[in-house]
Amino acid sequence: MLKNGLHCLLGLSSGALIFMSATSALAQIRLENVPPQEERNLPAPEPVLPEINIPSTEPERLDEEDTQSNIFETPDYSRLSEEEERAVRLDSLFKRLAKADDEDQAELVAEEIWAIWLESGSASVNFILRRGTAAQKQGKKDLARRLYDQTTLLLPDYAEGWARSSRLALEEEDLSRALTESAKALTLEPRHFFALWTIGNVFEQLGRGEEAIEAYREAHKLHPQLKAVKDRLDALESQLNGDVL
Repeated sequence: MLKNGLHCLLGLSSGALIFMSATSALAQIRLENVPPQEERNLPAPEPVLPEINIPSTEPERLDEEDTQSNIFETPDYSRLSEEEERAVRLDSLFKRLAKADDEDQAELVAEEIWAIWLESGSASVNFILRRGTAAQKQGKKDLARRLYDQTTLLLPDYAEGWARSSRLALEEEDLSRALTESAKALTLEPRHFFALWTIGNVFEQLGRGEEAIEAYREAHKLHPQLKAVKDRLDALESQLNGDVL
């Protein structure tokens, strides 16, 4: 069970309701006595960022339960608004992601999800985010920070800007900011497994293993084949079981 305000933040069982109360919960999070990096006995987080090369988002095939005669037909989105189509596509993709048999298959589905998440609706913001991601991968944290801050300033309702900024904050060892911005991303995209993974990393660095496990479990439900999450979840659960025994 989560402590204090984080019970509200991460305890929701349904993916669609994850972190919808993040704003109120964050007011109860206290990070004032964060131990220095050398005392946490944890490896520094690796900047694992999805590639920005956006793949095609052509309409997907119908689900397997559809009849063989129309299995290769595509859904009719003509009567849906842009937001409705986006929601329908994501719902379908997350169902496929949860059922993926292996990492390669899951990665293909995840790339389609990233394609939707990365599209901000603004060509200039898309460009700024690309530059920020490239700078972060090259270790140019100061430049990446300026670009991410510009992204969130221009589009405060763009979840991907907050998710990437929170990951950079973790690398900068600004744990409070990393947690706050990850929660902001999740209020906008409740199934953002990348933001959940970042929150798990933050709690690990704070020595709050049970809360880290809860965040990883939520991410694992959404993306069962994501190795970075699986590895940390297995390690922490083994450690917790060992402590109990």
